[in-house]
Amino acid sequence: MSDHKARQADPPPREEREALLLRAGGLAFAVYADECEGLTPWVEPAPLPHAPVCVLGVVPVRGRMRTVIDPARLFEALGHGSTRRPEAFAHVASLAGDEQLALASETAARVRLTPRDLTPAPDPATLPARATFTNGGDTVYLLDPSRLFDAAMAGTERRRRRT
Repeated sequence: MSDHKARQADPPPREEREALLLRAGGLAFAVYADECEGLTPWVEPAPLPHAPVCVLGVVPVRGRMRTVIDPARLFEALGHGSTRRPEAFAHVASLAGDEQLALASETAARVRLTPRDLTPAPDPATLPARATFTNGGDTVYLLDPSRLFDAAMAGTERRRRRT
């Protein structure tokens, strides 16, 4: 096997992984720390025309434009979660990946997770969550960044160029 192919293979499962715990709108969310490029202070996003309600707009983070998603509104639009609006966002968590997405959050902290901590996501067909876990009495949704864009755009028609 060449070095290139060896580097592309999935890493072996780890017993313990660090995750970034985020809160927005009365709900708790998490992403694995290795799927998050960084946490920056809140900057009001520039709104995007005709964007779904969960897309707050775009912000510049380290020279790249990031589409900011409110995870609480995303879950509300998918029929889960609370209708409480965040007091004020404090952070933008930039996610790794080609979609250049970021998550808005009121608070952020780091937690360590083991496979024993995780339970299957309640509605894997519609929710962009890998699993759930409990932290401080709250159910936390462990998000799958590769499914966030599709979940945010669900039910919206993207513009097509007319010929």
